Amino acid sequence: MRPGYLQLRQLETGAPIVGAGLMSGTSLDAVDAALVEIVLSREPPVKLIAYHETEISHELRGRIQTAMHPRRSSVDLICQLNVELGELYAEAVCHVAKKGGVSLDGIDFIGSHGQTIYHIPHPQLERDWKTASTLQIGEPCIIAERTGITTVADFRLRDMAAGGVGAPLIPFVDAFLFADPQRDVLCQNIGGIANCTLIRRDGRILAFDSGPGNMVMDLLVRRFRPDLRCDVDGRLARRGQVLDYLLTEALAHPFFAQSPPKATGHETFGGEFVDWFVRASRDAAIEDLIATAAELTAGSISDAYRKWIFPSATPTEVIVSGGGVKNSFLMELLRNRCPEVRWRKIDEWGIPSDAKEAMGFSVLGYATLCGIPANVPGATGANHAVVLGKIIPGRRIDKLRSFPAALEQLY
Repeated sequence: MRPGYLQLRQLETGAPIVGAGLMSGTSLDAVDAALVEIVLSREPPVKLIAYHETEISHELRGRIQTAMHPRRSSVDLICQLNVELGELYAEAVCHVAKKGGVSLDGIDFIGSHGQTIYHIPHPQLERDWKTASTLQIGEPCIIAERTGITTVADFRLRDMAAGGVGAPLIPFVDAFLFADPQRDVLCQNIGGIANCTLIRRDGRILAFDSGPGNMVMDLLVRRFRPDLRCDVDGRLARRGQVLDYLLTEALAHPFFAQSPPKATGHETFGGEFVDWFVRASRDAAIEDLIATAAELTAGSISDAYRKWIFPSATPTEVIVSGGGVKNSFLMELLRNRCPEVRWRKIDEWGIPSDAKEAMGFSVLGYATLCGIPANVPGATGANHAVVLGKIIPGRRIDKLRSFPAALEQLY
């Protein structure tokens, strides 16, 4: 069976399709919305029309962080946030449509990742949890009702039902955009979590989360410098000194030794990890903490390459995306640790770094509506490829005529 990304590239399509992708990640700073045009016969097949970030307020961010915390969360809080975030995502679609000069009626579908509240990629028998599980909120029924647009959401659970860890999902998009039969391609996203995708020249894919991206740095900044959202361009880290004893202890975390497929998130490298990181630092200065956290990100990425990428592949460059590309200090660390590859921003391919994951969920939503399996078993560990997500029909059911597979799934 051909990989899903090849099935999608080889579909016969008519008129251009306009989709919106929505993503709010572990940084919790904004809802990213990307408006795209998809023409499979064109290179590249996905063109960005507009991108917009709808800010998540300080108050809402605090409640989401509370909902993510196992000991402080509550079912009523998660219930309320599910609907509130659905409203915010619908607002984000309206903003990006206006920015792109496209009416809501001109958008064929929405692909929404939602906000991950908790992700348990493996059973935890010591807690009597016999199944893996995950929860993303941001109610898609609200999005579909407010915008009138068919919405695809809740992508991760179908992969987990098929035996996967539910992440990462963007490797399908990386392969759809960058697969090359002449060379091995390596893509690196540095969002809250860092994840990489190796697309071998023979089409086989290896992808996994390598550990924290910006998450630990961002949480430290918000704890000690609430006037800042992040360490802009790595300026604080650049003034600090790496605490070798803390870095060594942090890199001893069992996640880093775990072989792929593997996925992680806030539940592993979020608030509780940062609590430990601060305690173990022995009252270090904030600049030293952030410098060490930056080295943790760079070190875990480079270590992952040397363990699982470079022994079996020969990429000559890394296509980097996500907020981490704006941190020049972090990028310097990566270049110093892996000088054998050229580090290139995805912007060079006409895809803004910040917009890549939101664009990715428009592609994943499109694949679902076309009936194309979009998980990558080599990345998630699933037993087989599956069509991802749930479809919430919009008011214009006639628009689904462009997607016969979606009509078959619904009716």
